[in-house]
Amino acid sequence: MIYRTVGIFAHIDSGKTTLTERILFEAGKISAIGTIEDGNTESDQLQEEIERGISIRTSFHVVPWTTTFGSFEIQLIDTPGHIDFRNQVTDLLPAMETAIVILEAGTVVQSQARLVIEELRKANVPIVFFINKLDRFGEEYLDTLVSLEEILLVPPVSLFQKGKTGGWEYYLENEQVFSKTTKEEILASDEESLLNFWKEENESSFLPRKTLQTGTKEGKIYPVYGGSAKTGEGVKELLNLVLWTGPKETDLVSKSPLLVLSRRTDPQIGRYAVVYPTVSMPVKKAFQILTKSGKKPNDSGKNKNGHSNENKDQEEKTDPNSNGILGLTFFSPETGEAQDMLIKGKLGYLLANEILDMEPGKPVSPVGLASSETERKFNEPALSPFSVVLEPENSSEKEFWLCRLNELVWEDPGYRLELKEETGQIALFGRGELHLEIGIRRISEKTEKKLSFSSINIAKLELFKKMSHKVALEHRAFEDQKSSGALIAVLEDTADFSKHIAFEVSLPEEVKHSIETSFMEACLHGFYGEEVCGLKLRVLSYEMPPGDSQTTLTLLKVAILAGVKECFPSNTYLVGPLTEIEVMVDADHLGVVLSDLSRRNAKVVSIFEAVAGKSHLKANASAENLLGFSGALRNMTKGIGISWERTAFTSEFYAVLKE
Repeated sequence: MIYRTVGIFAHIDSGKTTLTERILFEAGKISAIGTIEDGNTESDQLQEEIERGISIRTSFHVVPWTTTFGSFEIQLIDTPGHIDFRNQVTDLLPAMETAIVILEAGTVVQSQARLVIEELRKANVPIVFFINKLDRFGEEYLDTLVSLEEILLVPPVSLFQKGKTGGWEYYLENEQVFSKTTKEEILASDEESLLNFWKEENESSFLPRKTLQTGTKEGKIYPVYGGSAKTGEGVKELLNLVLWTGPKETDLVSKSPLLVLSRRTDPQIGRYAVVYPTVSMPVKKAFQILTKSGKKPNDSGKNKNGHSNENKDQEEKTDPNSNGILGLTFFSPETGEAQDMLIKGKLGYLLANEILDMEPGKPVSPVGLASSETERKFNEPALSPFSVVLEPENSSEKEFWLCRLNELVWEDPGYRLELKEETGQIALFGRGELHLEIGIRRISEKTEKKLSFSSINIAKLELFKKMSHKVALEHRAFEDQKSSGALIAVLEDTADFSKHIAFEVSLPEEVKHSIETSFMEACLHGFYGEEVCGLKLRVLSYEMPPGDSQTTLTLLKVAILAGVKECFPSNTYLVGPLTEIEVMVDADHLGVVLSDLSRRNAKVVSIFEAVAGKSHLKANASAENLLGFSGALRNMTKGIGISWERTAFTSEFYAVLKE
C-alpha cells in the first residue's frame, strides 16, 4: 500500500468541504453526499461549523483509491479557509506531501488562495490546481489562469479542455486528444526531455507523462484540472493526477521520528495528537529515541514505582494498555487499535503524556528540550491583538472554566490565556473577532454554568512622532538639599515599535540599570494611557553628585519618570491594528456595503466586476472600526455576502486612530 498525505486548500467558500465530501463518496466511504447547507458533511462536525457553514478546524479522512499505476491510501486533509484559522494550515506544511489548491471559476485568484500558494511553495510542497464551479461558469476560467500565472511567475499548464461532444477531457485519461503544444508546455520544464521528444517525433511518447510526474514534484510544473466538486465532474480525474505526480519527500527534520499535525480531545481517550511518522520503526524504538536526550519520566532518578532507574528492564516496562513502551501509545485512526510499528507516511494518533511536547507543526520532543533552528523552520504567526476578558458568574466555578479553556488552547494553540492576578479575571487572546467568538461559543456548549465576558479588546499603542528632542532631567528633594544630578539626553523616534537606550558616556552599571528601568517604566503609560513605543533615549552626559548613592539613584528615577512623561502629551499618537478586507457581493448589494464601509472610515482600494453579477471589492480600515462587519454584511446581503479579513499590527502595518 502506498500512503499519500494530500491537503485541500482554498479561499473561503471555494468548495474545499464540498470537494472532500465528493471524494469520500466516489471512494465509497459514504453512501450519500452531505451538504454545507444541510449541515451533514463529514468534515464539519462542530456545532459552530454546522450553524455557520464554514470549516473551523482541520479534518482528516482515510480514502482508499486504486489507479492504473498502483493502489493508494489517501490521507485527505480538509483545511479551514478563514484567515483566523490560518495556523491550522501552516501547522500541516512540514508533513504535507501534495496539495490540491481549489480556485473558483469566473474570478481571479483570491487572497487566501494567494497566501496559501506562497506558503506551499516556500515549503516545497507540490501543487495541483483545480478550477471549481465550472458547472456554473462554463468556460469562464481564463481570468483565473491569467491571475494564477501572475502569482506563480511561470505559466501553469492547463491539462483539461472542452470535449467535442460536450463535457471535459482530461490529460491523463485521454492523452491522445491533446495537442502537441500541450505536451511541449509540460516538457518546457526539462530541456533535455523536450529535445528528446522532438527527436522521437512520436505522439505516443511517455516523456510528457514522466516529466509531468517529476516536474510537479520539483515545483517546475503547476498542472491545472477543472470541473465541479458539486456534480463530481473531474473529481476522479483530479485524484488520479494528484497520485500520479511525485510527492514531496518528508525528511527527518530532527531526532524525532514524529511530526505533529493537529491536536484533539476525545471524551473516551482524552488528549491526543494526529502525527506523521517520518520513518518506519517499532513504537518501542521511537520512544527510546524521543526520551534519549530529553527529560526522563520522574527525573528524580526513580521510576514510576519509586524504585531506582538503574534497572533498565523495569524502566522499559510495557504498559498493559499499550503496545508501546510505558508512556507512549500510538494507535490507528481507522481501527482505534494500538500499533506496534510506525509506518513512514501513515498518519496515526499519539496519546498525550507528561514527558512529551506535542506542539502542532513541530516534531514530537521531550518536555523541556529546546527546539532547534531547523525545527523552527515554519514559524508561527504573531499573536493576534484581539482579546476578551472572561469572568465566571460564580467564583467557585473558576477551575471548571479554566479546564475548558485549557482544552480549547490544547486543540488550537492560536488561543492564549493570561490570568489577571490583580482582578482574578481571565484574558483570552485569539487571532481575530471570529476566532474569539467561536472559542467562547465552544467552551460554553453543553453546560448550564454561566460565564461573563467583555466586548472584544483591541491592542493599542502610542507611537512616538518622528522627532529628536533634547532634554535635561533633574529632580531635587529635601528642600533642594538633595539632587539626582543633571542627565542630558535626546529622545528620538525609532524605525519600528521598539524602545532603546543608548549610552554615549561611560557610567557605572548601577546607574545604567536605574536609567534603563525608569525609562521603560515611564513608557508603560503615555498621554492616552497606552504603552509608548517607537522611541530611543540617547544619554549624552551625566555627573553623579556626591553623597548617598541610593538616594541619588532614587531621585534619578523620579527625574526620568517625570521628564520623559512630560514629552508625551504633544509627541505621541494612537495606533492600532489595520485590517485588510475583501468582499464578494451581488452587484445590487454593492451600494449598501460601500455605505457601511464609509461609516467605518474604510478606504476602498479597488472594485471590479466578477462573473454572474458579482462585485469584488478590497478595502482597509482600523480593526476596531471593522468589529461586527461580518455580521452586518450577512444582514445587508441576506446571508449571501462573503468577506475575508486579515488583521496585523506591526511597525509597517497599522492604522492611526482618532485621538
